Amino acid sequence: MQGSSVRGWPEKIRKAQKVTTIRIQGVAMLRVRYGREKQDWKAEVRPCSDCAVAKGQFHVAGCDLEECPKCHGQLIGCDCRSKPRKVTPFSSREELIVSARRAFKWRHVGFAPNGDARFEVMNNSSIHLAYLSVGIQGQGGTKLIGGVWLNVSSIPPGGRAIVQQDCYKDILSPEEMECFEEPDPTPETRDRYWEFKRLAKPK
Repeated sequence: MQGSSVRGWPEKIRKAQKVTTIRIQGVAMLRVRYGREKQDWKAEVRPCSDCAVAKGQFHVAGCDLEECPKCHGQLIGCDCRSKPRKVTPFSSREELIVSARRAFKWRHVGFAPNGDARFEVMNNSSIHLAYLSVGIQGQGGTKLIGGVWLNVSSIPPGGRAIVQQDCYKDILSPEEMECFEEPDPTPETRDRYWEFKRLAKPK
């Protein structure tokens, strides 16, 4: 999100303070304020690195660092708020995206001067993808477990490029950051993967 510099953001923060509860499986639960999470985000010394709220404030909706009050994991990544719904099988186009995603290869090759992580990405598939999901964690998963979405839209089939991405650089030092392969999407988890945000087009 990282929206502190976005016009109108202070108003979003103000409105977020009025939303004190969140419904999880039909039960209203008090949201977790910044600085009261199980994970130490250094709220004593800095505002939230994603949504810019101060210690004691509620996060702006969609913030990467907001904690689920039920499972204490990442609110936007957990399944606690999911309502029972009919899961539809992958369409033929979605199956194509899943297959293409498997053919993409990447490796972390270092850091840019501004602290962004740099990845070498190879498109061994037959189509373009808009994004490629990569898992990010710190200290063996003890500090943070999250993910980023590399913009790979400019890499044609058979091509390769260096892609630069902020990987929680305000939270994880270069020495702490670890990358890992995300598992294949399933029909149940498709909403977590940005590969589906923009449909790939066959060459």
